[in-house]
Amino acid sequence: MEALGIEPKLLIAQVVNFFIIVVVLQALLYKPILTILNKRKKEIEDGLNYTENMRKENEKSEEKKAQMIKEARQEGQRIIEEAQKDAKNEAKKILEETKKSIADMLSKGRATLTEEREAMLTQVRKEAVKLAVRIAKQLLSDSISTEIQHKILAKHMKEIENV
Repeated sequence: MEALGIEPKLLIAQVVNFFIIVVVLQALLYKPILTILNKRKKEIEDGLNYTENMRKENEKSEEKKAQMIKEARQEGQRIIEEAQKDAKNEAKKILEETKKSIADMLSKGRATLTEEREAMLTQVRKEAVKLAVRIAKQLLSDSISTEIQHKILAKHMKEIENV
């Protein structure tokens, strides 16, 4: 080997140096670089998993939002229908109350008219009786005595009062 210009001591020293450098580099550089690369790989995987989870949650949120909008629209429609129904019922109630009020007014008006008519008839009868008495007095005073006049008058007064 010496003929080739290779010294065995130097070759062994270089091989030992190479292995020492490999061990030192592996301990100082290779393991920390592998650790950093594995850590980075794990962070990227976690990020991808997180992104996928967020996408799924976003889809669920969108579905939930769409469902809530649908329910809100249905509730709004139900409220509108209920309000319209209540308004119709209220209108019917007001109309019925108005009809009843008008009927009450008509019946009170009729009752008042009847009372006034009866009062007028009573007044007319009284006036007719007074007039009849006056006429009878004048007619009887000329032809009959006072005592007979009073008897006839009393008899006719009773008849007229009975009517």
